[in-house]
Amino acid sequence: MKRVIWAVLGVGGVGKTTYIYRLLGLSLRPRVTLRPGIYRYYYSDYEMDVIDVPGQLAREVALNFSRMWSFYVDLLAYMYDVTDPSSLRAIADIHSALLDAGLKPFRKVILIGNKRDLAEEVGTLIEGDEMAQAIGAGKIYYISAIKDPPNELIRPIIENL
Repeated sequence: MKRVIWAVLGVGGVGKTTYIYRLLGLSLRPRVTLRPGIYRYYYSDYEMDVIDVPGQLAREVALNFSRMWSFYVDLLAYMYDVTDPSSLRAIADIHSALLDAGLKPFRKVILIGNKRDLAEEVGTLIEGDEMAQAIGAGKIYYISAIKDPPNELIRPIIENL
């Protein structure tokens, strides 16, 4: 079994914890993440540790991640809300704060736009192609952490490990 570590970073309210809970099959309703969480997840031949970092603002997220995790992660998944342009801009702030602190704690990075279902309802989807390029993300994915089945939610991770 291959052991990997990956983290989800983004500002508060983008759906990071909901995404992780859906992958884990937890029926709990996520609340505001106040403490870092590390969850064990098994998929196919992978044993994964998934890191959920608290923080509502970009600098707070970067600081919390740098304080709690001193190792490299195999994959860093930045997440934003596709209906909220400020959550996409915050990705640049988180990424810059990590680099400014002298940290590049990830081997690979992807960008995940969450809440695709809401974007379809309102008719507006904030695309993240330019941001993905700016932060060196290998790929961008659009998901609905609430509505997509777990086998679709794990696809961005598995494709990039």
